[in-house]
Amino acid sequence: MIALRILITVGVFLLSTFLFKKAAGTLKLTKLNMISTIYYYILAFSLIGGSLVFIGMREHYLIIKVKQESSFDLAYFCLAYCVIAFPLTLLVMKKIIGSFGRKGDTAYFIESSIDINSNMVRIQGFVLILICISTAATAYVFSRLGYIPVVSMFTGGNVSQLRQSGNRFFQGNQYIKNIFMTLLTPFVSYLCYIYCRITRTKAWTVMFIYTALLSVAVLTYDFSKSPIITYLLGLYIIEVAIGNISSNKWIRRLILAGMGIILFFYVIMLGAGNQLFSVYTGPVGRVLFTQIATLFLHIEAFPAAHAFLNGSSFNSWMSYFIPAASGERSGRVVMEIYNAAGIKEGTAGVMNTIFIGEAYANFGITGVLIAPVIFGIVIGFFAYFLPAVRKTPATLLLYAQLTLTFTMIVEGGFVDIFYSFTVICYIILIFMICFATGLSDQDCKTSLRKTRLMRLNRMRADAGKASVRK
Repeated sequence: MIALRILITVGVFLLSTFLFKKAAGTLKLTKLNMISTIYYYILAFSLIGGSLVFIGMREHYLIIKVKQESSFDLAYFCLAYCVIAFPLTLLVMKKIIGSFGRKGDTAYFIESSIDINSNMVRIQGFVLILICISTAATAYVFSRLGYIPVVSMFTGGNVSQLRQSGNRFFQGNQYIKNIFMTLLTPFVSYLCYIYCRITRTKAWTVMFIYTALLSVAVLTYDFSKSPIITYLLGLYIIEVAIGNISSNKWIRRLILAGMGIILFFYVIMLGAGNQLFSVYTGPVGRVLFTQIATLFLHIEAFPAAHAFLNGSSFNSWMSYFIPAASGERSGRVVMEIYNAAGIKEGTAGVMNTIFIGEAYANFGITGVLIAPVIFGIVIGFFAYFLPAVRKTPATLLLYAQLTLTFTMIVEGGFVDIFYSFTVICYIILIFMICFATGLSDQDCKTSLRKTRLMRLNRMRADAGKASVRK
């Protein structure tokens, strides 16, 4: 029986990897793109752990809450369907967008020259305004919290309670916290980084260093570990998109930085150094099992412990289309079922998992069947359309931000793909940047000629390789 399960998991892994590679064009870390980033996140946070649980590794503190053997089988086969149907839909989107003459090849996007406006004073002035806004918003939020998170890490406060006070029980203006601090600060930092790497001037370097430090303070306001690692990943994606990655040197740096952050949180902040090498309770368990464990809990909880949500996870403003819509997220419902004490004490948040978990909680197996198709259509459109547009700091930034956002949505919730306030804000900010620092035709002529020539040479080289193979 175990041998059969191992055979199934290996088959699913190989097929999924093959399909994702076809959809992404490449899975090389030095050529990381939107689809390959999503693949690696699914692999690390869902597929590996889910396969191990299916085989029989079930000592994780959340997995032991699952009582029905049928829940393990159903959850895994839902996951297996997802990691196959999702890249299949992406491949269909690739064909469709390609039929309109949009060759969304990330390789060409990476090799293209970047169109930069020569009026650098105007650009820096606009960015300085954004920096001032994000700084003021951060100061406001920290004043409303009554503490500085980075300092509180070393003062012995209850991290779980402080985390909830910064999220669910924040008493200040939520728009200032969520938009002008949490969203805008890393966004501006990435923009400064792009200009810093392109121009290599002192002014942009100083602006990036300041916004990077501010971003660290902002991203740790609720004591989360993953946002910092995600921020570093964003810098790496930008480096790839600019065309600066030619070896694994940056990958090693990113891994070392991530390991350093994990050591800091587990050893210094949480005092849990003894858990570092534990398969189930340490950082390995957090990556491989914790996220996917909640998928198994979703499958067992609905409808046995709670009726299907029938669309109530959608935002209340969508009630005109979905009568049950009320913003009741499945991750919160599952947390209330399996950790009621934590909810009562105010130390528990949500149990998020890969998007098919929330799809199942709302619509059962029907939700699981349609969710990967919907995600493939939406993400495929952006993944193949954006690399075909003109490469500017604004479009490069949008590509990096949407890569991170869609990756988080895939590992976060089903309903966010229909309406993401974050994506809307990013697009608005990009339009503001284009309007304030717009490129003139004269600024772009030279770089556009270079881009066309580069793509033409690449096409000729590809054609030459193909003829040699024949």
